[in-house]
Amino acid sequence: MPHTIEQEEKGLYRQFTGIISGDEILESNFDTHALPGYQELHYIINDFNAADGHSIEIAHTQAYASSDKVIANAKGQLKIAIVVSRPDMVELAKNYIRLMEASPFSCQLFQHLKDARRWVETD
Repeated sequence: MPHTIEQEEKGLYRQFTGIISGDEILESNFDTHALPGYQELHYIINDFNAADGHSIEIAHTQAYASSDKVIANAKGQLKIAIVVSRPDMVELAKNYIRLMEASPFSCQLFQHLKDARRWVETD
């Protein structure tokens, strides 16, 4: 799973490409949580629109939500934008968002990057 992380003024932009594995996303999340300055981030944009395929299962989204809830209790507010248009991945993203509803992290699903950027820039 090739992915890139770009530090932005108030957040991170992560773009995932190629064939994405559920375990690799979890490892990437842990790496992101450990970044210097993570506590000061206002948002993370996770862009999956360049993905060619995946082996992610519902159980993976439960693991992402469980670990993110632990981090959220220590970090506090964070916007997480998920950009994806593949129908099979949209359902996975929706499940993660449902699991995060009672968390300090605000999560939204977008089909287009420009819409995600507009959302993360609002307070």
